[in-house]
Amino acid sequence: MRAGISTPVNRMFTFHTDVGWMKKIKLGKGNLGGIVLWSRICFSMPAEEIPPWLFRHELEHVYQQIRDGRLWFYLKYAYYSIRYGYKNNPYELEAYEAQSLPLQPSEEQALWNLRENSQN
Repeated sequence: MRAGISTPVNRMFTFHTDVGWMKKIKLGKGNLGGIVLWSRICFSMPAEEIPPWLFRHELEHVYQQIRDGRLWFYLKYAYYSIRYGYKNNPYELEAYEAQSLPLQPSEEQALWNLRENSQN
């Protein structure tokens, strides 16, 4: 859990896995692996296949929304994408940097819960 965030992410956001339409979106050489849509974190693969780095990347976008506010996040994200392109979007650069960080215990628990719940 990031500093200043007192509620666990899995109580504020819902997780969705194996989202079919995401598999059809091409980004460079691969497909869209994850996306944060308002209060939903969606992954294109089953929960047991989500790599920790991708989970961490998408969580960074969650933290950005909390920090900047959801509406401002999406407005700025769109502006940055138009102005700088996807790869140089400051939000994406921040998320790419964060994906190399280890998961915090609460984030590990959220990923574990997601995997466990998807098997039930």
